[in-house]
Amino acid sequence: MLDGLFVAPAVAAIGEALASAHAEGTIAVLGNARIAKGLAASREVVTELAAQPPGSLAAVVGTQADVSTLRDWSRVVRDGGAIVLVDRGPAADASRKVLCAGLTELEQRHAGRTVVTSGLVTHI
Repeated sequence: MLDGLFVAPAVAAIGEALASAHAEGTIAVLGNARIAKGLAASREVVTELAAQPPGSLAAVVGTQADVSTLRDWSRVVRDGGAIVLVDRGPAADASRKVLCAGLTELEQRHAGRTVVTSGLVTHI
């Protein structure tokens, strides 16, 4: 029961980030099954990227990613889709990672100690 208490604010912040980015359609959630379950209540969620063709997802939500991982995630997100990074580190570090991965229109939200950083994918 307490797991839901701690995950619910993060799921709400992620939902806000996805709505702000107009990320409609299937999303991938990587690294946290509780977040995946929470988001699956309102949208189609996949938990593996291996079978996803390039540009097929509206968004990827993940935890504890470095810059190269964020770039890999960008491959499966359609142009104008979103990547949402969920982390407990400093907000400035999350912003740096997302910017270095080439994402634009960054937004950050806080849910307790969790920082939810989102950015849009642009394929040029």
